[in-house]
Amino acid sequence: MEYGADKTRDRRGTFSLSLPLRRLKSTSPSRSSDESSLSRATTLGDDGIDDTRGPLGLNLLFSPSEVEVDLIFVHGLGGGSRKTWSKTDMLRDFWPAEWLPKDPGFSRVRIHSYGYDSNWAKGNNSCLNIHHFGKSFLIELSTSPHIENSMSPIVLIGHSMGGLVIKRAYMLARQDHLFTSLADRIRAIYFLGTPHRGSDSAKLLKNILHVASSAPAYVPELVRGSGSLQAINDEFRQFSDQMELWSFYETQKLSTKGFSTIIVDPESAILGYREERQVPMNADHRSICKFETPHDQNYTTIRNSLISTITRLSRSLRPSLTGSLTSTSHESLPDWLGLSELGEEDLSGVQEARVPGTCEWFLTKESYRAWREPGSEVPALFWLSGKPATGKSVLSGAVVDDIQSLGFGCAYYFFKHGDMSASKMTTCLRSLVLQMAAFDENVHAKLRILQEENTKIDLDNERNLWRLLFVSGIFPVMVRPFYWVLDGLDECTNVAPLFEAMLPKIDSSLPLRIFITSRQTPAITRHFSTLPLPQVWPEEISAEETMQDIKTLVNSRAGALIAENEQSKSALIERVVQKSNGLFLWTRLVMDELSSAFSEEDAKRVLDEVPHGMECLYHRALDVMRRASRGQALALAILEWSSCAMRPLTVQELAGALAVELEDKFPDIANTVTALCGQLVTIDRSGRVQMIHETAREFITDSKLSSDFAVKKREAHTKIARVCLKYLVGDELKPPRTARRPPGQSATNKRSAFSTYAFGAFSYHLAQADPSANDVLSLVHTFLKTNILTWIEHTSQARSLPLMVKVAKDLKQYHSLCIAERSPLSSELQRMKTWTTDLQRVAAKFSDALTRSPSAIFSLIPPFCPIQSAIYNTTRAGRRLKILGPPNLEWDDRLSCVDFRQGKTSALCYGGEYLAVGLIGGRISLYHPTSAQEFRVLEHGETVSQLEFKSQSDLLVSCGVKTIRVWDVRTGRCLQTLPAPRKCLKLWFERSLLLAASTKSEISSWDLGTTPADSLPKRQWRDSADEDGVFLARPPMAYSIGIAHQMLAVGYSGQPITIWDLEGDCYYGTCGKKLPTGDTATFPLQALQFNPNKDIELLAASYLDGDLVILDPFSDTEIERQRLSCHTLTASPDGRFLAGGGAGGVIQILEFDTLKPVYKVRTSDLWIKQLAFSHDGMQLADLRGSQCNIWTPPVLLAGSIEGDVSVDTSDTLIDSPGITKQPKITALASSPNGILCGKEDGRVCLFDPISGGLTRELYHHKASIRILQWLPKTGTVLSVCVSNRIQAWPMQKLKTDKSWKTESPLLDFRLDCEGSSVVSVVAGEEAGKLILSTWQSDHLWDIGTAKEESRLTYGREDQALTRIWFQHPESPAHLVCVRQDNADIYDWKGWAKVATLPFSTSIPGLQTKSVLQYTSLAKECRLLLELQEIGGSTETKRLVSLCVPKLPLTSTTPQGAPITVELPDKICRHVSHVVGIQATGSSNRLVFLDGNSWVCSVDLNVGMTVSSAKTVKEATSSYTRHFFVPYDWFAGSRRLLGAMASNKNVIFARNGDIAVVKGGLDFSEPVSGL
Repeated sequence: MEYGADKTRDRRGTFSLSLPLRRLKSTSPSRSSDESSLSRATTLGDDGIDDTRGPLGLNLLFSPSEVEVDLIFVHGLGGGSRKTWSKTDMLRDFWPAEWLPKDPGFSRVRIHSYGYDSNWAKGNNSCLNIHHFGKSFLIELSTSPHIENSMSPIVLIGHSMGGLVIKRAYMLARQDHLFTSLADRIRAIYFLGTPHRGSDSAKLLKNILHVASSAPAYVPELVRGSGSLQAINDEFRQFSDQMELWSFYETQKLSTKGFSTIIVDPESAILGYREERQVPMNADHRSICKFETPHDQNYTTIRNSLISTITRLSRSLRPSLTGSLTSTSHESLPDWLGLSELGEEDLSGVQEARVPGTCEWFLTKESYRAWREPGSEVPALFWLSGKPATGKSVLSGAVVDDIQSLGFGCAYYFFKHGDMSASKMTTCLRSLVLQMAAFDENVHAKLRILQEENTKIDLDNERNLWRLLFVSGIFPVMVRPFYWVLDGLDECTNVAPLFEAMLPKIDSSLPLRIFITSRQTPAITRHFSTLPLPQVWPEEISAEETMQDIKTLVNSRAGALIAENEQSKSALIERVVQKSNGLFLWTRLVMDELSSAFSEEDAKRVLDEVPHGMECLYHRALDVMRRASRGQALALAILEWSSCAMRPLTVQELAGALAVELEDKFPDIANTVTALCGQLVTIDRSGRVQMIHETAREFITDSKLSSDFAVKKREAHTKIARVCLKYLVGDELKPPRTARRPPGQSATNKRSAFSTYAFGAFSYHLAQADPSANDVLSLVHTFLKTNILTWIEHTSQARSLPLMVKVAKDLKQYHSLCIAERSPLSSELQRMKTWTTDLQRVAAKFSDALTRSPSAIFSLIPPFCPIQSAIYNTTRAGRRLKILGPPNLEWDDRLSCVDFRQGKTSALCYGGEYLAVGLIGGRISLYHPTSAQEFRVLEHGETVSQLEFKSQSDLLVSCGVKTIRVWDVRTGRCLQTLPAPRKCLKLWFERSLLLAASTKSEISSWDLGTTPADSLPKRQWRDSADEDGVFLARPPMAYSIGIAHQMLAVGYSGQPITIWDLEGDCYYGTCGKKLPTGDTATFPLQALQFNPNKDIELLAASYLDGDLVILDPFSDTEIERQRLSCHTLTASPDGRFLAGGGAGGVIQILEFDTLKPVYKVRTSDLWIKQLAFSHDGMQLADLRGSQCNIWTPPVLLAGSIEGDVSVDTSDTLIDSPGITKQPKITALASSPNGILCGKEDGRVCLFDPISGGLTRELYHHKASIRILQWLPKTGTVLSVCVSNRIQAWPMQKLKTDKSWKTESPLLDFRLDCEGSSVVSVVAGEEAGKLILSTWQSDHLWDIGTAKEESRLTYGREDQALTRIWFQHPESPAHLVCVRQDNADIYDWKGWAKVATLPFSTSIPGLQTKSVLQYTSLAKECRLLLELQEIGGSTETKRLVSLCVPKLPLTSTTPQGAPITVELPDKICRHVSHVVGIQATGSSNRLVFLDGNSWVCSVDLNVGMTVSSAKTVKEATSSYTRHFFVPYDWFAGSRRLLGAMASNKNVIFARNGDIAVVKGGLDFSEPVSGL
């Protein structure tokens, strides 16, 4: 009999069985009767029926009203859709249909079973196999109305061969795009005794034949090693990485028909995947899937496993966006994308505003439903436009709710005009990214990969975000349908990129649908018209369509209306609806007015006095405000701030602003705003004050508005600028009395909440203020004169240095307005003009220093600025730091000019950590990009024509005429030498391959993954598609290799530009600028440059006729053209900028895609050979003559400025200070007579240590000075030049002016040592001896006779060992040689070793950089050895202190254990160069330069404390930071040249002069937590 709904079972179970049992046919209340009739209706008896095996096909067993997961059971060999899952023939034992539906854990799970003909026991001779079964199963799933019309995740459970059928069906779905969405929904598979690997063929067939008389076609597929199983396993592994897999295997033998065996052994029953869950079952092959009772342990195991899967899947359907992004695994994504809010509050706001029953007119429209359906053949972009205030935002919220209710992923964004952040397309894109990451695990995983790879993203560049995060990141991993809802697109400040670079390039196959609402403004309409009609579905909201919603809204608030009776109230409601004209905002405002109308006459007047449109209502609001007895000035001020602010102010910020403007306090500003301006101004739930709608802003700021509350924009901006400036010149921003804030004291202590807005927005309003307002100009002058440094400190603390560039732009605009009103020579305008330059230069030149120590702006940075700058002349009481020496007269955007003097530059390349410059002579110099200090020198051996770094490695490749060398830049070793192609054009890398293009139209390549590198066959390119064509052997006029695009562009004389596909190794086509006839020009080319961003398919071409053209080489179209002659081009790594070098030494930077000039500079007339951007895009280097210039243009720093800011200096050619030919100082030594300096032209000069001025030239060599020493006992200057000539000149004091002079040399000879250079000199003054050391030898010379007495030579291995000579501090007759593990003491007289003292520490591979003497706390004489790599980098590696009294003088001297003490590593790693030791009383402070160009110090007596003979107590973990030295002081130099003067002054060599930093050590800032 049919199982009735009123029948119950009395059966034990883990859950209540008192509920009515369900039929096997679909009874889902969520489907219509028509839809339900499509399902199979299976009727079963309760005491056993004929069809105990179960029906074939997909059968619905249980369908709840709310479905979150679909569960589908697939039987195995010889089973059935019911039989396999039932212990007996009784329906009550059919656990998927009887037990699970009554289990609360499956209350939202729809349950199915699937049957297929696998009854081989009846002699089935079917030819069907597993593939056919899988295909049938897939078709059943895809056509089932319950599966097809749902988006719920699917869990499949397969027994025995059923698991193989499931695997085959899933793989078929993955391989056919028609089933992609279905495959995406299959989230977990349960295998119960599935023979993944088959079984032993004889054993398996024997087992089957024991229970059957024949074996159909699919049985042999179950044999171990069968091709079918192997294919299934191989393919399934490729698709199962995101799948939850459970494998349950039998552990009991199956006993039947006289045999007992395990049918599927554990080895075959598990997949062996890393993420697979493997569960042993106390069951045989049959009882693994059927159970006695719900208390059966095997049932409990499977039931609990299913519950865990279902719970996880259900949770994923209801994610908390905020929670998912702030959980441990997601917490850094918002920080990485610079987004603190995700728009959930905006959505909540429109959801709350929506009245129940509204928006249904749209949600039920056929057009919307067709668009909403995934995969439907309708445009993916739905544009809904309407008049202002027609409820578009609420409608957008309803669309979000509707889509999410169907289980689809939906991200949304609500643009807000007036909020600079919320109105930016970049903020929208970042919000969409985070919302998609919260919903889609694939998207989240991809973003994590991008984050972990330190992908550089420009948070305020729409195109950059689109390319990196969407095109290259999210879209390739999208497999599930997703929806975007963008509301108020007309309120976006920069909508153009959406239509130019985003929407048109979305692949139609992408499962993404976009819903956009906006007003139908001319700009928006024009943008949408550029899209092809098949791509967009436009609709407009009409008043008729929204009328029912207006009625619903009015009826929902009609209870507050005062009327005589219900009939009068209905009439009033009808009139409101008629007058609304479909405008929800109007309706809400009128209903607010009517709710306070206490008579019918008042209500009538409210409606009668409001004509069609919004203006009259706003006028009514202003009239109400006018009639108020008080607060009108305050109301006007609130309107001005709300309508003209750069961004919405918070309640606290507005209170602070009004307190400054009106000189009063407002303790309850929120209620004040509501009371005075509540009809026009609103406060959202975040406490932000803003106009109630954009139409209100437009109305109140309309110049034609005649009202006491009309906001005149210029006047309002002038008032706001005045308020901001009043605050900025107030006491809160007074600089600290001391020159630097005490450590730990925040500059923001006790500041008003208004400070944040005033700091960031004052210049925005100033640029739009009335220039004739003298009081505002006076405030600007006062601010720039007094408190500007505090503003810079605050900006630096907030790490908003680009804001300084923006403010400079705004000041420049205000200055240009002011000079039309008054004399440009006034002190106010002169100061303002100077600051427009200073702010940009300070931000670029001192960004690192300000970020690390913002308070440095008060006293540490101004002295290093040009003396004509405003910041230098900003008076600061008590400023003690001074720079003595030749003054710096003007700013220079150039970080460094490295002048190689005698050498000519030939190649240039930026790497991730270094800048490489190649010379014609074969030298390669490596520099740190930030500081431009020399790191290492390599010798290629011939003219260097090409340089290339391998990304994310330490490899550098250099190419000359004959050889290519592969270098390890860390060690300086040449790893491989390869033959160079003839006239190499370009080097580049592809994974482990090195490729080189030559002028012979050849591409040579080597595999650097092998040693030696394997040479691969050469490839050639042609200028046509003819495969039999001739390869071009003549050199091209210009070329560019687009590594990101795998394309080559070459220009030959008389031909268009040839494009060659490097990946396909084939001819692609031609391109070029277009003639008026439409033909492609064949004019001569100067330069070509591909955009390096793989998502920007553009090519820049510079023609000899003076045209610079941007081309799309793939479609052969011309994009932009400018008259701009550039003979060399380069592009920034992100593809944003194009830099070109032109005639007269002019460098121009332009936007790549538009050719808009943004920067122009000239430094000399030298021909620019090459340009290159740094990897971070913040620097630009050029080669010209013997120089390499490194530039830091402010425009590159301004890339991350908030808002629509473009710093354009292209209208003015910036003349950088010329490069003086004054020879640089190459050696420095201190003497009582002054500072001795050797220069690269061979001169030895004396400088005044107090003033820094040149005293006199003493003498000169014919070559650059390498070593300079002062011999105090004889008053002699000892110098060594690069040609190994040694001179010693005694200094004599003149009686006339008490100055110093040199008359005749004491020594003048040249050391002949076969090409080796002298690297160190040790003089024994009393012994009259000299030790001259090269890498290969040591030489003992007699000073008196100027003859060599002895020589020690070293083999190649010994040359790499430590060898440091110095005079014994306590014995003039002895000298010391420090080696790797010991110190040898020698007698000067015979140069004989008299003693050896072993060290307790080893110093292998290091050489002396400097030797400094000091006295310890124990009054011991100690020597501090500053050590660097032998033949490597000049950076300090270790600092070792030797105890001099422990150095024996004879072999009989008790040696004991020597004391060698090291500066702690945690401090030593911050030491880049030692300057000297400052001795003050009992303190000895080591003064050094750290890696960030700060002069610092550490107390040696504290940092190196001896506690025993062999141990050292590291007593300090901090050091002191004093002052910052600009990078350009040392840029281009290999080593720091500095010294300590006796008066605590610090002396540095700066180009050809010395600079004396006076009082710098008086500034102290502890650095701890190392």
